[in-house]
Amino acid sequence: MILIGIGIALLLVASVLAYVELFASISMPQPPSLESVLYVLTIVTYKVAFIAVIAWAGAILITRGLQAL
Repeated sequence: MILIGIGIALLLVASVLAYVELFASISMPQPPSLESVLYVLTIVTYKVAFIAVIAWAGAILITRGLQAL
């Protein structure tokens, strides 16, 4: 039951982080150059990967918890 609870908590944290990042804006310097576009893509990729790893870990903990029942 503890693994299931931790897994659900991680999935909730990932959902909240994704929701917050959806409404947070990344300011691009003007005029948009190749460097600024690459910077924005790097930041977005990093954030998506971070949220995906949290959700993946939560899903694994829920699966292991259900198998242990």
